[in-house]
Amino acid sequence: MAVAVAVAVPPVHRSGSGHGQVVHGHGHGHGHGKSLVNAYATPPVLYHDARPGRSAARDFVAGALPPSMDDNGAASLAAALMQPKILVLAAVSAVSAVATFVALRLHAPRAVVTPAPAASAPSASVASAAIPSSAAPVAPPAPVPSLPLRFAETIDVAIFQKGNIHTHTSWSDGDSLPDVVYRWYRDHGYSFVAVTDHNTRTNPLLFKAIERKKSFVIIAGEEVTMMGAGRQVHVNALCTKATIGGHHAEHQGESLAWGVQKIREQGDVALVNHPNFDWSLTAADVAQARGAQLLEIGSGHPWVHTDGDATHLSHEAIWDTMLSQGETFAGVAVDDSHHFRGPGLDPAHRALPGRAWIQVFADAPDRDLICAALAKGSLYASTGVTILRLTVKDDTYAVALGRADVNVEFVGKDGVILQSGKPAEDGTATYRLVGTEVYVRARITAADGKRAWTQPSRVATQ
Repeated sequence: MAVAVAVAVPPVHRSGSGHGQVVHGHGHGHGHGKSLVNAYATPPVLYHDARPGRSAARDFVAGALPPSMDDNGAASLAAALMQPKILVLAAVSAVSAVATFVALRLHAPRAVVTPAPAASAPSASVASAAIPSSAAPVAPPAPVPSLPLRFAETIDVAIFQKGNIHTHTSWSDGDSLPDVVYRWYRDHGYSFVAVTDHNTRTNPLLFKAIERKKSFVIIAGEEVTMMGAGRQVHVNALCTKATIGGHHAEHQGESLAWGVQKIREQGDVALVNHPNFDWSLTAADVAQARGAQLLEIGSGHPWVHTDGDATHLSHEAIWDTMLSQGETFAGVAVDDSHHFRGPGLDPAHRALPGRAWIQVFADAPDRDLICAALAKGSLYASTGVTILRLTVKDDTYAVALGRADVNVEFVGKDGVILQSGKPAEDGTATYRLVGTEVYVRARITAADGKRAWTQPSRVATQ
């Protein structure tokens, strides 16, 4: 039951300000150890206090008690409430409550709402003011600065060394001895050649006399010849140190992986040969050749189905499939020559020399420089088109051809044609990034069907 009590409060003063104010009364009493319970133990005797206002205050308190309380109870409670100590305690409590209420009102946090701007979209401050106070405000996402479009690697090369890295002699299934083969390439303007007989490494030192210090060198090689699921699987080992030999496996991909592993264990360069020969390798099989640096996309051999058919991808399409999956094969063109002798050789049924080659980025016909370029895929491939200069810088891919009678296609992920047309009047074809590319390469086609392929340059992602 609530009881309304009116008391006369002695004068007070405050010290301090703000929260935690201390309230002091005049004339603090003694006997602070006495409790309110002891005060109620005083005999219930109404008394008259001679001090001004005390009797009136006592009578007011007594009159405010409920009617159901008897005289003795009322007198006892009124007397207790009129004790000086109790009056002081009540006064201090009342003043403290008032001071606390005032302080809270003065220092309570106030929500500040920024008026919405005239635009229809709400401002950030208005949006944040609408969030309930119990919910943590969510900061808007920081703007992500857009990266400038550029290729990951800069290329500027105008010096090339022409070579062939797939050739056979009579030491395996060719028709001429190695010295005949080496001389043919030397005398036809090649800077290097690798004889790659089946499961046989030809030692360049045996034919060192054929080399020309400033114009022609011999590269060691072997065609690692294997079987998988009854089909032929071939991988060239280039810049080799020892013969590797053949292998048989249950599946083509297993043989392919084995051959690449053995080649790389020697620190040599691995070239995956003619996937469509004997229709041996699909794109899924070629994916097992991870670690090989090179993939054959052009060939002078008429039996390897370079262009595929209605149910098989071309070698170039297999290459794009691999590139689009993140593989890094460099595409090469090779002679795969076997036939050098006799007049009247039928080009449609003979693997003749001089049909396809590569141009490596090297300043001189030096064996170490050439092997290093092969390992990095620093080259372009050709069946008859010559590139004078290749430049990849910032967001621009440029191919200088010195002629305008060819068609230049810039090719991207999944073999999509990004741009196609004739070079400019100066014979240079240029492509600029637009922001959707993963990689860019060039394919140049002459009117007679001869081609050249550059390697893919990937777009920088950071």
